Amino acid sequence: MRGDFLTPRGWPTPTDDWIRENAFWQPPVGWTPLPGLKPAPAGWQFWATNPTWDAAATAWYAPIRGWQRASTIALIACGAAFIAAAAFRIDALRLAASAFLLIGFLCLVAHEVRKRRMTAEMILRVTTGAARRRDERLVREYQHYLRDAA
Repeated sequence: MRGDFLTPRGWPTPTDDWIRENAFWQPPVGWTPLPGLKPAPAGWQFWATNPTWDAAATAWYAPIRGWQRASTIALIACGAAFIAAAAFRIDALRLAASAFLLIGFLCLVAHEVRKRRMTAEMILRVTTGAARRRDERLVREYQHYLRDAA
């Protein structure tokens, strides 16, 4: 499973089968798994990504890897420039080290902002697909029920 179901307080823990069958499905406002339970608080997030999400999304995040690499390279250059500036007492290297630090930080921020946006987009796609698959499954189950009842 690429996500973990976050159970609201007072709700029973769902079975592994239920979690697999309903992965990333967002219940409608006011929905409860059993009569008599309080609905989830407003704005409740039912699903959270887990470490397998990033592993599975490696290809999805490929377009932003350059930001991460640029940040790493800039921070390594920053460290090297600071060491050289301290060893050889060259003020220009201190300035270069500061510039590399700023560039590295900005690249890292760009990577993280873009990754959050991409993750939100991917979660939207996954939840939309999950709702569609769940609806299709429920229709099939109801059709089987009607055939068996007849």
